[in-house]
Amino acid sequence: MGKKGRLPRTQFRVAALSFVVTVLLFWQLKYPLRDGSAVLVWLTRLDPLLWLGRAAREGSFPSWSWLPLAVVLATLLAGRVFCGWLCPVGGMLAILEKAKLGFKRPAARVPLLEALRYPWLALLLALWLAGSGWPLLLTPYALLGHELARIWSGRVPYLLLVLLAVGIIFFPRFWCVYLCPSGLFFSLLGAVRLWRFTAGGACTGCGACAKVCPSLSREPCPGGSGSQCLVCGRCREACPVGAVSWAGPGGAPREEYGLRGSPQTRRQFLAAAGAAVLGLALGELLARPAAGEVLRPPGALPEEEFLAACARCGRCIKVCPTGALEPLPLAFGPAAFETPRLVPRKGRCELCLLCQEVCPTGAIARVPLEEVKIGTAELDRRRCLVWGEGVLCLLCAEQCPMGAIALDGLGRPVVLVERCVGCGACENGCPVEGAAIHVRRRAGEGAAARGRQRYGWPRHRYRGGER
Repeated sequence: MGKKGRLPRTQFRVAALSFVVTVLLFWQLKYPLRDGSAVLVWLTRLDPLLWLGRAAREGSFPSWSWLPLAVVLATLLAGRVFCGWLCPVGGMLAILEKAKLGFKRPAARVPLLEALRYPWLALLLALWLAGSGWPLLLTPYALLGHELARIWSGRVPYLLLVLLAVGIIFFPRFWCVYLCPSGLFFSLLGAVRLWRFTAGGACTGCGACAKVCPSLSREPCPGGSGSQCLVCGRCREACPVGAVSWAGPGGAPREEYGLRGSPQTRRQFLAAAGAAVLGLALGELLARPAAGEVLRPPGALPEEEFLAACARCGRCIKVCPTGALEPLPLAFGPAAFETPRLVPRKGRCELCLLCQEVCPTGAIARVPLEEVKIGTAELDRRRCLVWGEGVLCLLCAEQCPMGAIALDGLGRPVVLVERCVGCGACENGCPVEGAAIHVRRRAGEGAAARGRQRYGWPRHRYRGGER
């Protein structure tokens, strides 16, 4: 594993670089879209939870499945390599720890929190299986993107503040150890890993290794590194007698927390089962469609599938060149809260389809431009200046990029439903206060829904290749 002291320094640098690179790539999500957007999508694919959700929804494994599978294999071999080395949120927390912010780190794990870790994971997975996309927001790339999007739009990054607060009050890696669904998933896999740091016969039981472990994973002699191990090597560096080594199969003890059939393990199992039942019940609430009419980005899946797939990462909102996308407020219901909606009066959809390019979960599918159907414009003739007052105003027809607004024999605007894609240009340009023309989403409308009719679902033909 290299010379003593080199591994912790390298681990910190790689983790911090992951955070910095992710932030820079997110900040570049704007028109015209740069190549870095594809890099950000590929980095997001490292998380197996997003991959499992995509595969379960589409009924097949995408061509890039090898990437999250490689991360799973690395975890089974060496532990939480992703969390310790590649996770951008982990990199941010490593910087927080390096800056020595916060109170004194606890010397040992808290039994109550330890007992609640896997029930919490069971609750999140049950919510996810019930059709709620909320657990995806807590995954590293989605959470960081969501908060960066809020900062970009001048709103309070509340999740980021919570994450930093628990890191300062308790210890920097509190989120990684107890709350992050991806981290808990890797912890389960890491419990049966083949290689780990372990103490040899020279160990004096001084506890120096446990004191420096960032995830409270290190057990004093005769134990080894626990399932939370981030593979940073600090325990080996801190050992005064050099008793800690990197042991492979046959040399690593298996006294992992919670793996034996003890009463404690059975209680954890029952608690996890109860949490799963609770999650399925809550999923009925958190998977309901929005309470009201909502226009989704071009290519959005049907509403229930969209709510299950959307990670609320904010990338589509960040990349929209007109600022037409914004997160839904809580008034539309907890299930749709923070998911993106199109607001034509705020900005029209330019049909650039960049939101499709940057969506990491497939909630906004890549469908051809000719298949886009966000909604249909409906004209209120009573409020229209031409129809109601005879004023010469044809701004809606002039603004429409699809030629979907024609003039009747008296020079009055009418909507050609078969041409309208619902981009909102007419509504955006209407001079009437509150607009006399509005885009409505009718039953069965939506870009992905139309794509399904032509290509079959979910195996529709993606523009620019398979995602």
